[in-house]
Amino acid sequence: MDQLSDDGPSKGAKKKSDQSKLRARLRDLEFFTEVLPDGVVILNNLLSIEATNESAQSMLGLPDDPIGKPLEDFVKVVRLNSFVRGDSNQEPLEFTSPVQKDSTLEARLFLVDKDTRVVIVRDITTLNRLLTMRQSFVANVSHELRTPLTVVKGYLETMVDETAPEDLRLSLIQKLSAPVNRMESLVQDLLLLTQLESNPVPPEMDEIKMRDLIQTAFNEVQGLVGSKDNLEINQTSDARIRGINQELSSVCINLISNALRYSPGGANVIVSWSDTKDGKARFAVQDKGLGIAKEHLNRITERFYRVDMKDSRTRGGTGLGLAIVKHVLRRHNSELKVESSVGEGSLFYCDFETI
Repeated sequence: MDQLSDDGPSKGAKKKSDQSKLRARLRDLEFFTEVLPDGVVILNNLLSIEATNESAQSMLGLPDDPIGKPLEDFVKVVRLNSFVRGDSNQEPLEFTSPVQKDSTLEARLFLVDKDTRVVIVRDITTLNRLLTMRQSFVANVSHELRTPLTVVKGYLETMVDETAPEDLRLSLIQKLSAPVNRMESLVQDLLLLTQLESNPVPPEMDEIKMRDLIQTAFNEVQGLVGSKDNLEINQTSDARIRGINQELSSVCINLISNALRYSPGGANVIVSWSDTKDGKARFAVQDKGLGIAKEHLNRITERFYRVDMKDSRTRGGTGLGLAIVKHVLRRHNSELKVESSVGEGSLFYCDFETI
């Protein structure tokens, strides 16, 4: 009996000692949690707050001194308060921030022992936005490829039909080039855009005589669409810049083609290269086309964004041109600027440092 009575207090004292050491270690960790971007909340067995960091206070709206008070007194999120009562085998909990309604938080629960729980809170708003963008991107690519693939499939099914007239088969072979070219353009633009996004810092740049580059791009577009009286070029600057020839050429071709695509027949499109008052040089494309409503201007450089989805399909293009322009210009320390009025036309321009 004496032996048992001695062991009882000894075990109890050891347990209390271990818990005290643990709490001391957790307090020591408070210094490190302050530099973490994630929120950290340490709760006791009564779900009262024993420790927290500034990130948690900011994300959850906790007061400066919440120690010793229940978490649910400050955070009125039923799902979170239920979550912290559970075990560490639960899936992470996503919930709307009680501070910013347009932000999404994720909570993870860790049980240190039966008396101590650690809740890690992370802001996953940006991550969710990126996942949504990726899903949208995949859906858009699938949609853009589905139409020409369906056309090609239909043509091929007719061509292998032995009962189909020979002249019909020959005409379908000629018609195949359009959907195939569209798919090829889409894949090329996707590859270029991926390369630009994954390598924001450009390689060594060359000296570019923009007057010649713009003229070449102008001639190429004319060759693709046929000579048009409404397409003009006006270059008054001999300025040179540092850049990557192929990328700058894609900027010029995309902006000129885009202006022609959305301008009604006969509407003037003017391409220019001129000096600015602040010592830079400006490439500009001005059209008298359909114009762009103000609410769309901030989004036109997004991948596959179209002001009028139905109308844009009849006009062609991959939906990636302006996204490519944005990333190329960023690599050249420039940016795309747009001025537009519905029914009056648009002005797309970008300024470059000269050498």
